[in-house]
Amino acid sequence: MKNLIYKNITSLLQNRNWHKGEIKTKHDVFIPPKELGFSETYKLYVYNQVRNADFEEGINKTLQIISQIYNEDVDELISLIIEDRPILQFHIEDDNIKNGRPDIVFFENFITKTKDLLLESANFSINRKPHYLDKEDESERYLSLCNFFKIDKGSLITKIQLPNKEEILEKTIFDEGLTGNKINQQFIDITTFINEKVISQNNFEPTEELITQNRNLISANITEKLRNLYICANYADVDITLKSVENTFMTKVSELNNEKIENLKKFSTFIKQQNRDIFDYEMSGKIVELKSNDVESDKNSIKIVGKLKNASESVVVQLKSNEIKIAADAFKNNKTISIGGIFEKEKTQYRILELHKFEIRK
Repeated sequence: MKNLIYKNITSLLQNRNWHKGEIKTKHDVFIPPKELGFSETYKLYVYNQVRNADFEEGINKTLQIISQIYNEDVDELISLIIEDRPILQFHIEDDNIKNGRPDIVFFENFITKTKDLLLESANFSINRKPHYLDKEDESERYLSLCNFFKIDKGSLITKIQLPNKEEILEKTIFDEGLTGNKINQQFIDITTFINEKVISQNNFEPTEELITQNRNLISANITEKLRNLYICANYADVDITLKSVENTFMTKVSELNNEKIENLKKFSTFIKQQNRDIFDYEMSGKIVELKSNDVESDKNSIKIVGKLKNASESVVVQLKSNEIKIAADAFKNNKTISIGGIFEKEKTQYRILELHKFEIRK
């Protein structure tokens, strides 16, 4: 463990362009990069006696210095260097939470959306499908290893300690396995792609070429969960940063509006269409369930069972006030209903996204 700590702090400094100079009896001497503007005589001493009982104490003192140099939270450095765990940070800039005390409901909702996003990211890394309905058990293991631990005053900053070298998917003769750090990198790659190539594009129209050229980054599920997170953040600017010993990656979305959020919906729909999980169809069937708290509202639904693509399937349809009254009559008299529109496949049933036809068969 101490050897890993020594390796981590050495890697962190060298990856930030510190030069490792002479090695003394108890310390390695590091020369700072020129961009820090230090004097030519400045040197950072890193305790190298890994077998000594006071090794971690010496490293902690060095981490305090690094924290001051980079204005960086020392707890983050402890996570990176000593605990060998990367940090994922979501930074929301919003005038309503400048006092650092966001509404508790807002905070709980945001954490929930973040967990949903991380879960879908793990799912995608495991099954490699652009759209999927089932959840992998291993993705739950990944999420259970994520530790949500920090909110900073002044703006909302959520920090998550991620798994790193922990095995998420077991290695077999058929599969090379999967560790936490691979899922982490996949997550930041996909969110960067979506922020730059989907959200930020004016008059965005998804194409097969975009899908083909970025095949390893295409996930309808992650796109939808990221959309939910941005809506939950009230369209505020959001920075997403992944910090590790080796690198720091950041992707940012700003000046969100309805058009940019609509880009995400348009993109996820296109992916599902390419995956044949969304399609235009007509079918007939019998109503087996009605739901309505207020028939005068447009928040009503029915479930129809009928033949869809040569199989008996259940389809949920949202209905307006006048339509639910027709449906109630059909249900009461055991009449057959014809429906048509844009169907979406769910885990155990189908759902109508856009209803184009709704009538009682004569």
